[in-house]
Amino acid sequence: MTGSRYGTGDTRPTWVQPLMEWSAIQKVRARLKGSLDEVPAEIGGLLLSNAGRQLLAWWLEARGDRPMPAAGDVDPKALVELLPYIRYLSWEDENRLVFRIFGSALAEATGVDITGSDMFAFSHDEVEIDRARLKLLHEQPCGIVLIRDVVSREGDYFPCEFMTLPIAPGPDGKRRIIGTIVPAVRVEEWTADLIFERILTLRRAVYFDTGQGVPDPALGFGV
Repeated sequence: MTGSRYGTGDTRPTWVQPLMEWSAIQKVRARLKGSLDEVPAEIGGLLLSNAGRQLLAWWLEARGDRPMPAAGDVDPKALVELLPYIRYLSWEDENRLVFRIFGSALAEATGVDITGSDMFAFSHDEVEIDRARLKLLHEQPCGIVLIRDVVSREGDYFPCEFMTLPIAPGPDGKRRIIGTIVPAVRVEEWTADLIFERILTLRRAVYFDTGQGVPDPALGFGV
């Protein structure tokens, strides 16, 4: 997987450093017309992060009475505070899921901007499982929350929440997904340099119903 190299935790630009602090992650908001009252704070026993819940609130509002929002509904103005933590990808074909947006906080946390890269380019034993798991978001429209251990370059492990939701194709006919990545436990400040370019140990994978049901548990993609 390739991308533009960023600084390390010791050399981050002044403008991005506040984005890496827990207090900032707890305060980000989607620009909603309604409230959070009907948006779950917990899914399958997992307490959602503020960022994950804000993205879900935006998604529910943007889709209206449809199974999911369309690509044209993805409004950067509504998501401006969340964008540093957002990944937005498109299925370029049946096998390649390419990053269109990789948020500035994520790029700084990993030291690399992987916009334009295929999510599955870094081969590991679970690539096919991950690909099949994400395809189900469109096949039976629903969301998924993953908790994965992300490793730092120093060898430490950090559990992170991956909130992921489907977006219907735009004029180009390509299905998309949108999601956030934030720490799953309180970390006062992200100073570690994380590595997303390898298999990330999966702790939980919980599909959740957005009105169309969830995939059959017998498929084995929930954990």
